[in-house]
Amino acid sequence: MGEASYQRADSPPVQLLEARATTSLDQNYQPVRTPLDPSGAIPVLSTASIVLKFDRFLLPRSVGGAALADFVCLSGDLAAEVRTPADCVNPIPLAATYNPVQREVILRQVEGMQGLVPGSRYALTVLGPVDEDAPSGVRAFDGAPLRDNVRIEFTVAATNPPQATPEFRMPGGDFYCQRDLECVMEKCDDDPVCTMCVRGAAYVLFSCAGCHIDGNASAGLNLNVGAPLFNNVAPLLETAIGRAAHQTQVGEHAHLAEQTPERFGRAMPIIDPNNPGNSYLLYKIIIGENAIDPSLTGEAAEQLREEIERLRAAFVMGVPMPPPEWGIPQFRFFPEKPDDPTLTQYVDGMDILSAWILAGAVPRDCSMPAP
Repeated sequence: MGEASYQRADSPPVQLLEARATTSLDQNYQPVRTPLDPSGAIPVLSTASIVLKFDRFLLPRSVGGAALADFVCLSGDLAAEVRTPADCVNPIPLAATYNPVQREVILRQVEGMQGLVPGSRYALTVLGPVDEDAPSGVRAFDGAPLRDNVRIEFTVAATNPPQATPEFRMPGGDFYCQRDLECVMEKCDDDPVCTMCVRGAAYVLFSCAGCHIDGNASAGLNLNVGAPLFNNVAPLLETAIGRAAHQTQVGEHAHLAEQTPERFGRAMPIIDPNNPGNSYLLYKIIIGENAIDPSLTGEAAEQLREEIERLRAAFVMGVPMPPPEWGIPQFRFFPEKPDDPTLTQYVDGMDILSAWILAGAVPRDCSMPAP
């Protein structure tokens, strides 16, 4: 495997597995995203967001922020052949967020700017680097480029369901202290706060506390959030949020967290507020024993396993997550039983821990009502 700073990557190129867009609403009026058919047979709502799923973990800076216009073009000018970012004519403004857990980029239209027009047809082009040295275009975390540019056309529905609203904003909510409503109804009829039913990021962090707790804070990381009340935020602020992971770098300045390092993962923050793609805690869990989805076919599971091995070898200087201890809440990104009551929940395609980080990674006392 190469390192972009001095050696070409010899790992597999990135492939776009699918692009999904909102085509309808479910019974709760939430977006239902369907894989885009190049024929445009299924119309997309004009309020839609678009999800791009890749087969490899991406270099976060290649698919977000200022790089957005360098890796994707959404335009109604169907005659234009988009080979480079400069070829994109009259693009629809988009905002992107990267979810490393699912290897997905979510594209949202921008409030107050030109959006999708009902009844119109558009071309979505996902771009790789124009050459080996180009900073633009989709790349894997180790620098491997998108294998080929991908173009998909789709048609926008003439009308939307009356309950459809523009999907401008990222998932919102109290992800840190989110509660299980069924638990609240069953056990906490006389307790409106119901601290025992916390199911948010605090619950996930507590599941990691076996190795990172007061008096046994492995590598200096303390994730003791004060279960069962989840009311102790000091350890997170002092040892995790914005703090460089010890297992990613040694030597000079290793304690200084970096946002856009020359090498992916160097001095990566354990938790980087608003940026799950640059948060070491997520990758540490991804390479753990629970990371492979048992519902995948044998071939797909093996491909994902190989990719996780590449991720582990690239920048994780330490052991992966150990198996969960008996009695400790389990945390899996790819659960065998999605409705298992001991597992965390998914929010708009973004795992709850990723969503909490994306929303700013703000911890709070879960024994208190939400602000």
